[in-house]
Amino acid sequence: MTNLSYKFFDAYFNAFSNKTVYTDDVPQEMILTEEDEEGWFGWKLIKGTLLEEEYQKVEKEFNIKLPKSFVEWHKEYFFLDADTSILRLPTSNPNLPLEEIKENLNWFIAEQLIPLKLYPFGNEGNDAGPLVFDGRIDTINNEFPIRVYDHEFGGDLEGLSEIIFSSFEKLLACLTHYMTELKTRKSFEIIPDFFKIDPAGAGLTGIDYWLSWANMQKANFEEFSD
Repeated sequence: MTNLSYKFFDAYFNAFSNKTVYTDDVPQEMILTEEDEEGWFGWKLIKGTLLEEEYQKVEKEFNIKLPKSFVEWHKEYFFLDADTSILRLPTSNPNLPLEEIKENLNWFIAEQLIPLKLYPFGNEGNDAGPLVFDGRIDTINNEFPIRVYDHEFGGDLEGLSEIIFSSFEKLLACLTHYMTELKTRKSFEIIPDFFKIDPAGAGLTGIDYWLSWANMQKANFEEFSD
């Protein structure tokens, strides 16, 4: 997972800005450039020091299970942003250990989903709702498939999407490919590649979901490029 984590963040820094809004909670060792007039500053990765046991405490506190691949990815580095535009993953600030993971589990919708073995861990890029691990399906190392939950359904299972990725590891592989390809291709041209990278998830039950994303991106491109 170390190699996959490195590739993910390498692609991230090449595709997106490494700037975010400064807060007093930012550790000095993560500051790459000073805060500008608008409050933005450049940040850098530092090696993670969180232990697996700390994630296990979160699992116990919220009565959830986390995939081994997710824990290994998240604890590999400390990082202040992981918004890939199509999906937003939880950050890791050493001064606020596991804060975003806990925030994703500690709100009204999460309280409705967790008893159903649906565990929120990130957010869909259009703010439709949380990304969830589907813990209803038993898997080795808790490598659950991933769905999106539409928060407007208030906890009703009608708001649950089809599986959009077969595992968190496949999610990382697809996002890394997406960010890497953004250098030379349009976003809507890249998304169908997910079908080959994750044929058991994105390329099976997730096809309609990802095609809707690609179609929306294409429509936006055509509208604003005129």
